[in-house]
Amino acid sequence: MKKYIILALLLPLTSCKDFLEEKMVSTITQDYFESEKGVEELVVASYNTLRWKYGFMEGPYLFETGTDITEPTDNNWATISPAVWSSTGEAGSYANNLMGYYATQLLGSYPIINDCNKAIEIITERPPGKFATDKDLASKRLSEVYFLRAWSYYMLVTQLGDVPMPLKSNNSLPAAYNFPKSSSAEVYARIINDLRYAHSHLPLNGQTERGRITKYAVSHLLAKLYLQRAQGQEFAQFRNADGTINVNDPNAYLGLLYKGKGSADLDSARIYATEVIDAYKTSNGGQFGGLATDFWDLFKTARGDWSNENNAEIILQASYGNNLDNGRYGMRTTAAFTCDYTNAAWNIPSKTWAYGLRKGTGFLPTDWGYDVFTDKVNDSRFEKSFQIEYVSASFDNGTLSDGPGLAYTDANNKSVTWTADEASYFNANIQPEYNRTSWGGRKAVTGQRKIGQGDLGLVFLENTKETAIDYLEAVSQPYVLYPRWVKKGSEYLYRKTGVDKLSSNTGLLIGRTLRPSSRKFIDPNRSTVDNHFGTRDVAIFRLAETYLIRAEVYGRQGNIGAAIDDINVLRARAAYKAGEKRAEILARLYPGSESLAKSERTFPYASASDSYTKIKVDASYWDGGSAKSKAENYPPEANTSAKRFIHFIYNEYSREFNSEQVVYEGIHHAGIQLERVLHHNQLASNKSGNWPVADNPVNGNGQNGNGKGVFRSKDTFKPFPQTFINMLTDEKGAALGSVQITNYQNPGY
Repeated sequence: MKKYIILALLLPLTSCKDFLEEKMVSTITQDYFESEKGVEELVVASYNTLRWKYGFMEGPYLFETGTDITEPTDNNWATISPAVWSSTGEAGSYANNLMGYYATQLLGSYPIINDCNKAIEIITERPPGKFATDKDLASKRLSEVYFLRAWSYYMLVTQLGDVPMPLKSNNSLPAAYNFPKSSSAEVYARIINDLRYAHSHLPLNGQTERGRITKYAVSHLLAKLYLQRAQGQEFAQFRNADGTINVNDPNAYLGLLYKGKGSADLDSARIYATEVIDAYKTSNGGQFGGLATDFWDLFKTARGDWSNENNAEIILQASYGNNLDNGRYGMRTTAAFTCDYTNAAWNIPSKTWAYGLRKGTGFLPTDWGYDVFTDKVNDSRFEKSFQIEYVSASFDNGTLSDGPGLAYTDANNKSVTWTADEASYFNANIQPEYNRTSWGGRKAVTGQRKIGQGDLGLVFLENTKETAIDYLEAVSQPYVLYPRWVKKGSEYLYRKTGVDKLSSNTGLLIGRTLRPSSRKFIDPNRSTVDNHFGTRDVAIFRLAETYLIRAEVYGRQGNIGAAIDDINVLRARAAYKAGEKRAEILARLYPGSESLAKSERTFPYASASDSYTKIKVDASYWDGGSAKSKAENYPPEANTSAKRFIHFIYNEYSREFNSEQVVYEGIHHAGIQLERVLHHNQLASNKSGNWPVADNPVNGNGQNGNGKGVFRSKDTFKPFPQTFINMLTDEKGAALGSVQITNYQNPGY
């Protein structure tokens, strides 16, 4: 390509700062980038790499599928079907989109890397204007580009392992597609070296426009990379002597995780993490070590309000603006993790601003994605991560606002009606102490609509078979309740749905869109109530992760006490505070709610005290014998305290970062992805007898205790796309032979 097109970055000040407010630039020549303005715009355009995970649906497909806490609602993806999980399937196509090689256009990591390489060459070899006279400016912009290139390579290595690592730019497509791969060790050595330069030259927080790379963003990424290099050291044995991979070795995937060895990787990770933590503790203050005071402060939003984006816990964010001003594909994470919540039977007849918008297939938690919260009643992150209650509401097109739903006596109210048995049970067992303000103390009347204005409409109960709720109690609630487990007579029924009194068998593989979905990215500021393009910034690095990085380092170095202290910084923030209100379903029906004081189980369900002592971590959480350790549900491979500690760290990642496209990176680079997916993710796993058995499977679908998928070791890495493989040549332009192709492709594909 002899010309470049700068993508439009029309972002408002409500979302980010001036440096990303670019005007549309028409097609321009290469000479333009040799100017001072051209270099600045080339650097800014390269920031698009930070938005790749969130603006494209490929992001969650690549960085959420293959974890133990999330499953796509597309069954082929969820079961890791070879129809999609192959070089010629969608997994290959999405890897292609990440790489950025197309037949007719170049969008993705390698085109951005090429832009970064060009910017590096211009700044270092032939600096124009101020770049020649202002060494500080030149080093800052060079450092930003080093970071953006490093981030691009990091995403590629995470998905593909060994990858090509071009360090020189091209102004046109090459005559020969000779792209030899560099080992992960070579890539990590290079990007760590570049980031150390950037660390020395970038400004502190508050000394540059919000959204630009700062010293502490670099420190966080360096801590992460040094830890990951240390995690992979044990896998050196699965590399050949020359650093290549034996694709026929069943453990070749572990070899791909080997990233070389530094002289003091764990110490380096600890030092860089501590630099960030100490700086944020000083600047942000507060009782939670620089974290947001309330976990929900990181995600809360309202019409006309983006204030959460400025939370001091956020180290680096992907910056967005209003709707389609976010580049070619917009910001679509907001539509990726939402539940189907619209139904007149719940008195929620239309889409609302408050509950977001589902667009096509998406992603919802696995059962373990909920149950990793081992104390849902006292760890507020469960309620703040997932939408477990929906209040009856509707969208008023006349006022462009959400209404409280219809009165239960309104002729247009189509919510479920009371049966005689339900009304009798409710009036005798629930109504005497049910004092929700919207309910007004009314009795249930057979044949009357159940759900009125401001009442709860749709509610989820993520219980276990051992804590299954009785069928009559479930259907007699003053709302539509969807429990995971119901006991009806002697039968245990798994995920029964249907507005007609839990009558439909959905189970596994069919109808999986009705369960608690993420609240983190709901966006009430999209242009219309049915528009799936979002407006919100997304946190890429948060200080909570820095604490977990350092905690893991401490644990690996044998300093368990220091590790526990770092984990408990997150736990102290996660606890309900005195006076903080729980969701009604948590206070009334969730297993564990019986331990709450009576006042806490009564509307408005305010916590009587801080729940930190209930969730404070100690070493018993991974001792292998205590109730707390058993509740963490460690895979059988975690057969020592040291191994269980590592899994605990990623259980905590799962509680803190669900749906943020971070957990995949953690379990993948730690080398524990395979065992966690097989043990926890039923739709992806091929294990038999690993889950509780229900009495309502239908024709092989449903909860029969067995895994439904075919996830294997090879699937911890994505395939190189066949379209990319097909265009590869040797250095002379000759097509690769079959042996060369086999050796180039990732193991198992």
